[in-house]
Amino acid sequence: MFKHYLTTTFSEYFENQMDDCEDALDVVDKMLERCGKGCALKIATHILRDLKQYDLVKFLEKNCIRVRLQYELKVSLKRRYGSIFEGIPRQGEQCFLSCVYVDQLLTEGRNAGVNGEHELRGYDASSRGPVGQETEIGRNDIFGPSPSRDRAIRTVLTTGIAGIGMTVSVQRFILDWIEEKANQEIHFVFPLPFRELGLVKEDNISLMELICVFFPEMKEMDFIERKDCRVLFILDGLDGCRLPLDFRRNDSVNDVRQKVTLDALLTNLVRGNLVPSALLWITSRSAAANRIPPQCIQRCTELRGFNASQKEAYFRKKFKDPNQAAQILSHINTFASLEIMCHIPVFCWVVATIFERKFSEASRYVNTKVTQFYTHYLILQTHMKNLKYYPSQATSQPWLETDPVFVCKLAELAFRQLEKESAVFYEEDLRQMDVDVQEVTLRSGLCTEIFKQEISQDREFCFVHLSVQEYLAALHVHLSYVNHHKNLLNQPLVPPISRLFKETSMFGLYKAAVDKVLHRKDGHLDLFLRFLLGLSQETTQQALEGLIPRTGSFSHNPEETARYIQKMLRENSNLERCRNLPHCLDELKCN
Repeated sequence: MFKHYLTTTFSEYFENQMDDCEDALDVVDKMLERCGKGCALKIATHILRDLKQYDLVKFLEKNCIRVRLQYELKVSLKRRYGSIFEGIPRQGEQCFLSCVYVDQLLTEGRNAGVNGEHELRGYDASSRGPVGQETEIGRNDIFGPSPSRDRAIRTVLTTGIAGIGMTVSVQRFILDWIEEKANQEIHFVFPLPFRELGLVKEDNISLMELICVFFPEMKEMDFIERKDCRVLFILDGLDGCRLPLDFRRNDSVNDVRQKVTLDALLTNLVRGNLVPSALLWITSRSAAANRIPPQCIQRCTELRGFNASQKEAYFRKKFKDPNQAAQILSHINTFASLEIMCHIPVFCWVVATIFERKFSEASRYVNTKVTQFYTHYLILQTHMKNLKYYPSQATSQPWLETDPVFVCKLAELAFRQLEKESAVFYEEDLRQMDVDVQEVTLRSGLCTEIFKQEISQDREFCFVHLSVQEYLAALHVHLSYVNHHKNLLNQPLVPPISRLFKETSMFGLYKAAVDKVLHRKDGHLDLFLRFLLGLSQETTQQALEGLIPRTGSFSHNPEETARYIQKMLRENSNLERCRNLPHCLDELKCN
């Protein structure tokens, strides 16, 4: 009778599978083989209830409570983490994680520490430091033994910049555990994202109560402190934590049922006072990583983004048509700046989104110039920052009232630093620009704090990549011309009285920019020039509308600028310095 139920009610698992099962042990083995312990227990209790074998049901549920709770947890986690929003979450646009996920390796530096180094270093081989200084670690091996340590690893800290894929890596780790592909020595995995922890309303709460807030099916769990119960807590997004995390003043707590403040609960969990046998994985943007005492961390890792083969894998997964994927990859490889920026997965998504429009709207022009990609990246990072840190306000509009002011100030700072040929700026520079330091740390997709081993009074920052600085600098030059009639590359331009009677022509600005760039022998401003020309395009202006204030008007005849660039191509004998000019014509849509 039991076998009949298996093959008919649960045919997706057992149809034509039970013929060789001669006794009860064979049936159990087949059930475990086909669907695993948790699902097998669920099926067995379901059938026994139908057969009115209630005593057997109670016996199984009592003696297999861990298996049952683990199964229920996995079902809950699969529902939460089985799919993903890429970029900006929009209703109905989820996709299965496996459809887009490309595995990334983490790196562990030889001298890794919380404040060890800049969160976005160069991505070419020459800038990675001495060979052998970093060790690559698979996502599922972060709690594995380390040859440089003789003690077990309890707590792992993983850092990276905005959009690099930390939360997605956490999702993949959880799914691998659910699907029994890795880390089966861990019995329970409890993700507790800091963003969601901020929504907990209780003034005082115990660890078990907190677990049940997130996972109500765990109410019967009374064995979490037993040494034979291996638990992993994942605290994702430390940079989104609004609690003080006062490790010095919070009292020690070691009872999982003692009610304390959420802040005290988390600091005791990190210190190992609560559930000392548990594993802990913390993810954070680097700017917030120093909130965790170094002595609490046994391993520091960094998510570095896509390498060349991973970029290719992403686009080939995203676009099922191999010709479309090849077209995108060819376009990216044509422009060094795009190729470099595509190490950030969310930038790959920006590129993919623009090309999806291009492929689906073949009858309409879709701008796939370099400037357009960076413009969408700026908009995306602004929107994602608001969704993460100001969710109640970001749902009604993509940006806040303070965003245009901040972006304009950051763009001015980018231009100042570009003139100094410096990618690094300091807290004092931010104060002079009246820029909130906290706001800078929230925008680690644009600029980020540099951490150093040595103690220093001055906090250092830089843009995530020189190309981002050049884009923002070009944006400042463009806005200064349009809004204030200032040619920052060749002062002054338009007499004050004449500004009142006519629109400003952009040709004078572009001519000065071309001359300035060609005068340089090192190519320092080549990409800046391309961005400046690209910002004049109507599609770029439409994309920036609302985020960037435009109080002035201007006229632009791209053919006039193009003729001047072509003249420079003919007359300039330095072919190396003119190599950038055809790309500039491309940004103007003039060939």
